[in-house]
Amino acid sequence: MPSPRTSAPSTTTGSDALLYLLFGVLGAVVAFGSVAWLTGNLTNAFVGSGIWAPFRVTDALLHPEVLWPTLNTSRLMVGARVVPGLFTVALVVTAAVLWVRWRAGSKSGLARKADLAPLLDKEIVAKAKSLRPSLGGRESKRGPAR
Repeated sequence: MPSPRTSAPSTTTGSDALLYLLFGVLGAVVAFGSVAWLTGNLTNAFVGSGIWAPFRVTDALLHPEVLWPTLNTSRLMVGARVVPGLFTVALVVTAAVLWVRWRAGSKSGLARKADLAPLLDKEIVAKAKSLRPSLGGRESKRGPAR
């Protein structure tokens, strides 16, 4: 028999923040490495020898000069470090903003249609009839009972 789900945190410290941070950092590193490989290859295609390097994220992160030996240092730095870094920062900021908005929920302060439904005439009359069936045929300030 499966155990019922609880709202208790799954770690002993009371928060899964460290686990989320670990996955976030790992995701950012993989994204940075992949984008570094892609932009390094694009830089090499446009201003270098034009040969695409094999997909090796760790080499793109740690030793880009091994993947693209014909590129000079400044082009390699821009193509394999600066552009992917800016792109990764933009991805991380976008993900953080979306996560904060998702966690905060709707903060407009306005009532939705579902919130107003119990306050409308039809619902009030139905509730009154259910509480006092003898009111079924009477007129009220809101009009004839339906």
